[in-house]
Amino acid sequence: MNKFVTEQEVTERGVYNAVVSLLAHMADQDKNKIALRIASIAKTKLASVVRVLLEKLQQDEQNKIDIYYILQNVLQQDTGGLERRLVNKIISLASEQMRQTRQVTNELKVAASNTLVTLARCYFIDVMSELRCHLYLPEEFILVTLGNLSSAYALKCIRFVRMTLYDMDCMLELVNDSRMRQAFCGVLEKWSRAVNFYFANWEKCSFRRMDASQFCDPILPIYAHVTSNWLTCEEPELKQAIIKALGPMMSLLLHKEEYQDQLFEPISWLLEQYKENTDVFHITKSLSQLLEVSGEYKIPLPDGKFQAICSALHNQLCSQAKPLSMENHVELVYCIVQLARSSPDDLIAFLHSQLEIENEAVRVASLNLLRAIVGADLPETRLKKLLIVKAVKSTFSDQNATVRKAVLHFIRRLLSSESVENCAAWDMVAHVFREFSVSTSKLAIPEENTIQTLCTDILQCLDTSVTGMTQVLWPRLLEYVVPAQYTGTLKPLCRCLRELAEKKQQ
Repeated sequence: MNKFVTEQEVTERGVYNAVVSLLAHMADQDKNKIALRIASIAKTKLASVVRVLLEKLQQDEQNKIDIYYILQNVLQQDTGGLERRLVNKIISLASEQMRQTRQVTNELKVAASNTLVTLARCYFIDVMSELRCHLYLPEEFILVTLGNLSSAYALKCIRFVRMTLYDMDCMLELVNDSRMRQAFCGVLEKWSRAVNFYFANWEKCSFRRMDASQFCDPILPIYAHVTSNWLTCEEPELKQAIIKALGPMMSLLLHKEEYQDQLFEPISWLLEQYKENTDVFHITKSLSQLLEVSGEYKIPLPDGKFQAICSALHNQLCSQAKPLSMENHVELVYCIVQLARSSPDDLIAFLHSQLEIENEAVRVASLNLLRAIVGADLPETRLKKLLIVKAVKSTFSDQNATVRKAVLHFIRRLLSSESVENCAAWDMVAHVFREFSVSTSKLAIPEENTIQTLCTDILQCLDTSVTGMTQVLWPRLLEYVVPAQYTGTLKPLCRCLRELAEKKQQ
């Protein structure tokens, strides 16, 4: 070894050669395997590996996206001890890459953006400061990165929300084209989600609790501008971005009582979008975020809005026009459950009115929603079970097999819920026996077979430990054990059965 070459230099050179050699084979080998091998080297030689990757990012125009991907893998480990000079270089290079307007593909900008988000795990303030420096002019990928940053590190963003929203408000008039508005809405959506997450998890933060007005005041003028000027847009992608942003913003502003009147205005526009060819799941998701806060804080919706929301959600569940996706169906049911928290009487009355309509799809959807409400076991609806049972009993005369099965599924859920003694649960049990009897004479019909099996399953699964079940079942079940004309013999009959059972046990 040359006595003028230090051991550190030899090590640096070895790392350099190893990383360069691996990068040279990216076209021939699995990129993920190469990324893992380079990340493995970085566990002990982090700074050396980062230097090589930064050098190659500046030299290798062809493979920049892959090099960024590898750098992200390296930065996923603990980088807290990385040299400040290298941290600044990564931020500077990626930020410049995102803001270039010529000869840079969106794919490369995405790679640079993702690298900054990964680096922010250990250097959040540095990355955040760089992004805020460029908020005086609207640049798409600065906004995209800002949004992704809040998705990845919600609670870390909280101290920057007020300043960032004021910065965005100042640039609002410059956001004119559709793509920029989409990116802008993405930030509004994700930062509003971060604040809502903070409201639910503020105790996990090391700094003092922040008041709702500190978030609501700066976002209100932006919300007002978006809802006043952008809702008339025709571009489907922008509509989708606005829809996704409205729910989180509305649920955030709902925390300030003085904003509530103007807050509910865009609900009509949101519900209208169910008629458009948009991804309806995002409409339902926005509504569910609003209704979740409304239900949690008992904030009543205006009468007209409540009825409109109920009708729109119910129509979605009843519609035969196109099948619902599973995620949208789940979200629609969740919305109804949230409505039950804020206005249980109004919701039960609405569903009761739907059950009076002689239509299979309408009745089945309403029965399934009442089943979900009972199953949610909300404090607001526990004392409303008698009203719910009364609504369901209005369908007992319906001979439609699908409706009958929906009723039985409701009964199964009701009888497994707590506190059933004061909700006419015996009428529900008696209905199970009646349905069993009716189906017995029609077993040649496959659906009647299914109904009889369902009846048996309900009785088989009756949980006698449920609060109030003893009062519901005893002694009425004996009506189905002994024919009515022999009821007077029950006492000696039960004595004989008990003695026979004891003898059998011995």
